[in-house]
Amino acid sequence: MKGRTKKLIQTYLVLLLLVFTWFGGAFKVMAKSSPRVIVIDPAFQEVADDSKEPVGPGAFRTSPEASSGNVGATTGYPEYELTLQVALKLKADLENAGYEVILTRSSNDVNISNSGRAMIANMFEADLFIVVSAKEDGNGSSGVQVVCQSEDNPYNYGNYEDGRLLSDTILGSVKAAGSRARLVEDDDMAVMNWCQAPSTVVEIGSLANEDEEEKLLNVDYQQELADGIAAGVDSYFTQR
Repeated sequence: MKGRTKKLIQTYLVLLLLVFTWFGGAFKVMAKSSPRVIVIDPAFQEVADDSKEPVGPGAFRTSPEASSGNVGATTGYPEYELTLQVALKLKADLENAGYEVILTRSSNDVNISNSGRAMIANMFEADLFIVVSAKEDGNGSSGVQVVCQSEDNPYNYGNYEDGRLLSDTILGSVKAAGSRARLVEDDDMAVMNWCQAPSTVVEIGSLANEDEEEKLLNVDYQQELADGIAAGVDSYFTQR
């Protein structure tokens, strides 16, 4: 009787192990097949909001909630429309690559603060948060500038390593696509400081810079920028 009971227990344990093995494998397949969630923020909006908000959680320093950006030096074309067009191209690239993509805005007639844009990424538990922006200073250096937080950022300590990797991979891919680019660290951007996901701000240039205006309004160049950012995202997940 004892031998029979022992055999039944052994059989039960084997069956239990098989069940756990099967479900464990199934869960791994499900996790692997679940698309990465990427939130893209087309910076700026049609009407600026000069109301002040903290630059990060618990900060005493403040910054304007939302800017409208610059306009074309000769055409008057607005940067809030430029960033949206590049963001839409990037969204299409990433969706074609199998990612789930969410835009913080799909029109210009919105009023969403920088912290509110970050909160959208938090709400959707984004794997990455990418801001497509432009340089506020139209007289600054031309080319792309990729911005990430510093290692000493006081608002979201845990984001530096992944945020820096994302910024580096996008920087390399944009350069490989033929654009001049550089990376800087900045802890004064509310749009990153309020975000819980690894984030980066890709400043594609400035329409107020006469040397860049014509280039930035070229749809082929906009697509090159989007392709470069998308390639950087792929490289990030490969290296992570």
